[in-house]
Amino acid sequence: MKLRKRFKVCHFWGLPLIIALGVFLHSQCSWAHEFEWGSVDVRSNTQYKLQWGDGPNELLSDDSNDQDIVEVLGVEASHSASGVNFSFLGKYQKDLDGTVFGSYFQDYVDVSSDDRQRFDAFYAYFEKKGLLNRFDVRLGRQYAYSSETVHFDGLLVSSEDVGIDGLQVEAFGGAIVQLYSDLAQDGVGGLSLSYIPRVGADMKIELGSVFYQKVSSEASLYWRLDEEVKIRARWAFIDENSRDWDVDLVGTCPVTETTVGINVYKRFKVEREDDFIYDYTYNVEENLAKDIKRLYMSREISYIDYTLSLSQPIPREEGLMVFARFTTRQLGHEREEDIYNTDFYRWTLGLTMESWRFFKGTKLTLGYSKWYEDRDYIYEGESTSVYGDLSQEINEKIVVGGGFFYKTEDVNSLIEGEAAQQYYGLLRYRIGEERWAEIKYEYERDDYYRAEYGISDINALTATINFTW
Repeated sequence: MKLRKRFKVCHFWGLPLIIALGVFLHSQCSWAHEFEWGSVDVRSNTQYKLQWGDGPNELLSDDSNDQDIVEVLGVEASHSASGVNFSFLGKYQKDLDGTVFGSYFQDYVDVSSDDRQRFDAFYAYFEKKGLLNRFDVRLGRQYAYSSETVHFDGLLVSSEDVGIDGLQVEAFGGAIVQLYSDLAQDGVGGLSLSYIPRVGADMKIELGSVFYQKVSSEASLYWRLDEEVKIRARWAFIDENSRDWDVDLVGTCPVTETTVGINVYKRFKVEREDDFIYDYTYNVEENLAKDIKRLYMSREISYIDYTLSLSQPIPREEGLMVFARFTTRQLGHEREEDIYNTDFYRWTLGLTMESWRFFKGTKLTLGYSKWYEDRDYIYEGESTSVYGDLSQEINEKIVVGGGFFYKTEDVNSLIEGEAAQQYYGLLRYRIGEERWAEIKYEYERDDYYRAEYGISDINALTATINFTW
């Protein structure tokens, strides 16, 4: 297929312009953030991203490149006299060159608005701590973390002074926020309780409920049996039906510093009408035909996972550690195996290094993984993968890094979500504390891309400017 190498020059100049903007902001934004009335802190992360491929399936699109810009802005302001704080986090995204429908670069920004741009306010709320010497109050757009992560516009009140030692209560209510769908903005509410049985106890019990059409709830236990052994257990119900549960047991041998972890995770089959907030009326034909107005979340059938993990620091070699992990998944009694769900076994061996001996400022992770699935006589397969990540501080200002992931067979692509080959390299320059500029190159090659879109290679070049003022 013909590779189209032409880029819109007016947009490609966005890369040096963003870098120049970052230098300008560094020179212009050293203003003091302390004022007579209080203080303001601003965080900004600006990204310019260029993607290109090796030529797509011409039946879908001849679009072989894409350019986007993303700005994430966070603001924290405090009013000294009243003790009221204001917090904001938002994201602006813009498709610079007009990605056509059907292109493999098409994303939610391209199809969710006519002008191919969107602004999302993740949170914007006022907070007052110690109201009436008892309550912490938040008002505005925010998140609540109960039996579900709830995004809403409304009021949240919490208190640790409710007449029972060790008990903390949190209640919230308002209108649900759905950034990626056109569903009705229904009311939502919730109640959470956390209890520490006695002062200084290494145990915490949490109960949470969310009221949205039906009731979802969750119970969890955190318990440190002694200095070396910890246990965590959780059981969740979604719309009054069991959703999942898991148990973690972690122990460390004080003599050898060996850490062993055991995890058991059970996922129950969840029907469409029982899932929380998500809209399942989406279908593929509608997606390709017109704008996406709903966000699809693929369903998993019931299964149980068992994971055993181990990490071991190397004696007398500070900064070196080896690790191993084994996971097996067994499907539920339905045995509805497909490209997203199957029995499998996976084990991983690796090592980490951080400033070991003469490698000061070096961070390294290397791993080897083996995957085996036993779906049926047609689809059973295995794959071997190796991966690594490396970063090196050249001096106080410059950091270089890179990494790779390589998989021999792509049988597990849709379950693990890993492309067959991934490589990246980056260069970061520190302008100051919490201020840096970075350029990063990424490459992906995947059998799934070729089968579905006629594409084998996707490249990305990202320039980032990050500031905290």
